[in-house]
Amino acid sequence: MKIAFLLHNAYGIGGTIRTTLNLASALADRHEVEIASMMRHREAPRFDVDPRIRLVPLADTRKGGQDAADPLSGEAARDFPAAEKRHHQYSRLIDVRAAGYLRDCAADVVVGTRPGVNVYLARFGRGGALRIAQEHLRHDAHSKALRAELARHYRRLDAVVTTTEADAAVYRARMPLPGVSVLAVPNSVPDPG
Repeated sequence: MKIAFLLHNAYGIGGTIRTTLNLASALADRHEVEIASMMRHREAPRFDVDPRIRLVPLADTRKGGQDAADPLSGEAARDFPAAEKRHHQYSRLIDVRAAGYLRDCAADVVVGTRPGVNVYLARFGRGGALRIAQEHLRHDAHSKALRAELARHYRRLDAVVTTTEADAAVYRARMPLPGVSVLAVPNSVPDPG
């Protein structure tokens, strides 16, 4: 099976990046795995990336990077939710590249890892793939405006996965998503050996 993860920025540092890399490495034991990074702000990722995982940066946001001269990189994002706290880091170029990636992605399973990226997945992901939104923050950590937008888009997904059963229960109660599985899967950690 081919599995693709969508990350805000695989070249950064943070818990969502670390846990996604852990899960991707575990899945690479049995599957073909790739990670699409919405942006690339440095030459190499800060965390080690398992060599079995294909890393695909969608937009080079480095100063002087290959996309710096693209006029779309200077335009505000229209598809990434304005209520998402990272909206200011997104551009029309990333919108276009994310839509193109998802349109052409041949993965059997595509997993988004933050609300705005999950909206890309809901809007542009192929219907033949299993589309999963991972939520690494609690439902109530999102603004009311963002929750309203997520409710509208998450209905098109196959599953929403939270890190705790308590948060999954909040999603089920406050964001009814008919036909969408809402599940809890704790963050993965590698075997300490």
